[in-house]
Amino acid sequence: MALHYPLLFPYGEDGWHPNILVNAVVGDADLDEDHARKFELQRKHCNLTMAEFYGYRLQHRDTDGIALLRGHRLRQQYIVDAYAAIEQNRLKYLRLNKKKLRADLYQGLQDAIAAGDTSVAAIGQRIILPSSFTVGPRHMVQNYQDAMAICRWAGCPDAFVTFTCNPQWLEIKRALLLGQQPQDQPDLVTRVFKIKLKELINDIHKNHILGYTIARIYVVEFQKRGLPHAHILIFFTKDCKPHTVEDVNRMISAELPNSETNKLAHETVAICTMHGPCGAAFPNAPCMEEGKCKK
Repeated sequence: MALHYPLLFPYGEDGWHPNILVNAVVGDADLDEDHARKFELQRKHCNLTMAEFYGYRLQHRDTDGIALLRGHRLRQQYIVDAYAAIEQNRLKYLRLNKKKLRADLYQGLQDAIAAGDTSVAAIGQRIILPSSFTVGPRHMVQNYQDAMAICRWAGCPDAFVTFTCNPQWLEIKRALLLGQQPQDQPDLVTRVFKIKLKELINDIHKNHILGYTIARIYVVEFQKRGLPHAHILIFFTKDCKPHTVEDVNRMISAELPNSETNKLAHETVAICTMHGPCGAAFPNAPCMEEGKCKK
């Protein structure tokens, strides 16, 4: 990477190689000498994966230089190349370890061919990706079948919840360097989104803010601006299923909250879900074209 991005790595730092060892720390200070020596032998055989290496390099540390963090668009290109390298490394492992993975003995191989996961007419040696390979065809089909199994057991979903990342979250703005925008650190935006999404799922499924639930399914996608966005299906228990208009109105509100009695909710709705400001007073708004709002 130092050869491809000399501006980000001006000192020619080493990139990833298979022999990087994890510098593990013994967690228990009361270990005797024999146990400590055994732990040391285990540590020496613990190699760092490529994904762990790039995950480490993308973090902000006061003891490291900030050239990589200040890369702006060049940093985004670096992240894309790192992801491509990680995927190529994983695919290479699957190609070279077919016998260990017993790829030729997968059950449902004919189903995989029928679903378009692989083609019998492919030229060369056929490599079947296991379902553990993320975003692979068999991985996607397996997730779909798991979701359908939940629907067969729990019935039709009762609520559809969308959750969109807000780049103006305080957790994101506080972690940005001086002069940076949220798009300059997409990894930071994604981590904050994942934390908040997990808390939302806990509020719905464990704290029962919408009612008692028995199952949930969600998928995360990325919008055109690169912001993560989640679609969530909620399955309620029989006692909490909405049957009347009043039940629906208790969960959903399609009007502006009162600015006096619920000021925070009013400000949130006005900022996050309402279009504007635009028009003649804001000619530089993104939606303005030839002096008119295209929305």
